[in-house]
Amino acid sequence: MLGNGRFTLENHVLDSIQESEVVRLLQALIQARSDFPPGDCRTTVAVIADKLTAANIPFDILANNPHQPNLVATLPGNAQTPTLLFHAHIDTVAPGDPAVWRHPPFSGAVENGLVYGRGAGDDKSSVTAQIMALLTLARAGVRLNGRLQVAVVADEESGAHQGTRWLRDNHHLQPDFLVVGEQTQNQVAVAERVACGIDLTIFGKSTHGAMPWAGDNAVMKTARVLAWLEQKLFPQLAAKSHPYLPPATLNIGKISGGLQWNIVPETCKVEMDRRLLPGETRAAAMAEIESLLDEYNATVEPLKYELFSTGKVAPNINTTPDEPFVQCANNALQDVTGQPQELTGYVQTSDGRWFAGDGFPIIIFGPSDPAVGHATDEHVSVEHLVTATKFLTLLALRWLN
Repeated sequence: MLGNGRFTLENHVLDSIQESEVVRLLQALIQARSDFPPGDCRTTVAVIADKLTAANIPFDILANNPHQPNLVATLPGNAQTPTLLFHAHIDTVAPGDPAVWRHPPFSGAVENGLVYGRGAGDDKSSVTAQIMALLTLARAGVRLNGRLQVAVVADEESGAHQGTRWLRDNHHLQPDFLVVGEQTQNQVAVAERVACGIDLTIFGKSTHGAMPWAGDNAVMKTARVLAWLEQKLFPQLAAKSHPYLPPATLNIGKISGGLQWNIVPETCKVEMDRRLLPGETRAAAMAEIESLLDEYNATVEPLKYELFSTGKVAPNINTTPDEPFVQCANNALQDVTGQPQELTGYVQTSDGRWFAGDGFPIIIFGPSDPAVGHATDEHVSVEHLVTATKFLTLLALRWLN
């Protein structure tokens, strides 16, 4: 319950949220598979569409690719602006081997207060909380001073080309304030790192595998270069800081080299994941690596290499903590939980990055621990799920008052 009589309406609305209904919706979404590949979200979106239709809430199904539809629901208010957008993705990663799961990955089983299943955390729990907040407000007959929208998007796990990027570029999503649903353990996150893919190819000289001294083994040289980068670059990255985020990082994600076992390999390619902090750029990250590779060439051994990076690197979400929208959100969360709340950052990268350069406030918020996303036995606590639903409901009530 909220503090005093001034919050009678808020208490009434929040008290109408039924745990059993929230859990049932999440179970239905888990049971409607939407894993990538192929990322077919039609059945899952249909579950949401049926729920909204029963409540007479208007929505649009928008799709560039028919099997990856997006749903945008709207609760009209007393004015068309401002628009508060709740956003979460309905597609998931693949489950892996079902035999190693505690419960079948598409069962939505509940045990000891936890809902299990692929997407239970990433990201169907956020979808559930956002849809249930919309339903709660609609059923209460609340008229907001602005428009509340919920965007349930496809294709987040595979690049957002059919989801958020397509919706934004075609002007289907034009928020003034944005809540991105991702796993933040029910904390308000105001910043995130963005991913920058960087590829490094190292060149050697091929020869017969029986005569390795006559060649220059690119795989072995790559191993030495990576050890050098770990020694030299990683401490530099660890020193880069942000008040709400881990340091900048570089992950060596994939290595491929050589043709077959009896040929000295001529090339070796390394695919790397560089996580950029707010204020960092792709060009600067590339220059750091290039400088160290040139130093290696000058001081350790001759090195011929190519370094390149492709694809769009979006701006970082980096909302100022004293932004009124952030303060409203954190105060609402504190009132729902009855506990002091600290702001945080989002460790991964969200679809919110496609809006980060548009000049309006963005927060990231959702139930569950990001460590269980994409993992075997992915789960979310029922308590987290209900708390998230209440928070989002209260945030809309207060911000669009």
